[in-house]
Amino acid sequence: MVEHQAHHGMRRWLDSFTHLSIAAPLIPEPLALQRPEISWLPASDLTTYIDFCPLPWAYRPDLFLKCIPHVASILNNEIDKCHYLQFALGGLWGDWAAIAAILALKKQRTFSVHTDRVEHEVVLKVSRELSRSRRLRAVAESAMMKALHKFIIKRCGLGLFHGMDTYEYYHAWMQQNGKGDKAYCIHNIHDEGLQETSVKPLPPTPPLFKEKKGLRILYTGRIEATKAPMQWLTVLNRLKEKNMAVDAVWAGDGNLRQEFMKKISDYKLEGIVTTPGFIKDRTMIAELYRSADIFLFTHITPESPRCLLEALRFGVPIIGYESAFARDLIAGNGGGFLVPNENTEILAEAVAELISNQKHLSRLKEQAFKDGARFTSKAVFEERSRLIKVYT
Repeated sequence: MVEHQAHHGMRRWLDSFTHLSIAAPLIPEPLALQRPEISWLPASDLTTYIDFCPLPWAYRPDLFLKCIPHVASILNNEIDKCHYLQFALGGLWGDWAAIAAILALKKQRTFSVHTDRVEHEVVLKVSRELSRSRRLRAVAESAMMKALHKFIIKRCGLGLFHGMDTYEYYHAWMQQNGKGDKAYCIHNIHDEGLQETSVKPLPPTPPLFKEKKGLRILYTGRIEATKAPMQWLTVLNRLKEKNMAVDAVWAGDGNLRQEFMKKISDYKLEGIVTTPGFIKDRTMIAELYRSADIFLFTHITPESPRCLLEALRFGVPIIGYESAFARDLIAGNGGGFLVPNENTEILAEAVAELISNQKHLSRLKEQAFKDGARFTSKAVFEERSRLIKVYT
């Protein structure tokens, strides 16, 4: 089984490459069953064109170090088989992509690096509320991760960095080695199940939104620390205190769900916030986007959430915290509004202003649709494939 968005991505890669070799960790069955926010698809329809190379699930230092010799042997063989190489860095312990990159350097092979976020900074950011011992561990692991990734990224032949936050950070590293022109800001979107419905008219009764008048606010994503879900609820609570009519949906699940639900109760937001959990049906997700007035987000780490691209594709203005990633997405037409990071008061004021100014909201929707027009999975995967063929 393959995670459903990865399954879609593999098929998009096959638009440009005749055969793939995918080496990735195999998640233990009990752990997979505990992750309701992940949807799985059979890999059987891909095996004609893809060789799957399962690697150990080793996200502990002892397991990782123990498995390195065996995995290195596997990866050496895979590297020798392939004409093009791309490694997706994303951690420290259990990050087999970093091991593969080091092996490729030893073989003097050119490779591409792909990153989704500045991982060592994310580790520090999400550890702020943990115990002192875990914060100290996060500091140590963040430093090791930064050193490892810097060693690899400075030596890669091509840097594919998802979103402007990630690009700006890692581009500086490549510049230090005279490779700044080999760094590219890319985007990632999985629009399967969304494309064919994105231009349909608004349904008469929007799904999940309550049947009442008010600004329809949407967020789709995991309920976890990087998304600052408690700050999202704080914004809604401030709007409630201002007697603003709002109707909000957070579609997603995650490890902070219990705390999230308690905060909804504490703020007495049960009549405002709907929390359906993870939604597997992409058609329903498409209807949610079509039904929303704004996409409210409170991301606090340097990452590149695909949900912002999806919102823009449907003409939903993105309203949230300032970041290079979000700023770049709406630079062309201004399809959103950004406020200082972690300032819930200003964010609530921005939303309140849109409730009071429907003409402004209508203009933002038009501008958001224009900003989102360029983001299709076919276009973004073709761009990456072309760069890989040119530089590696």
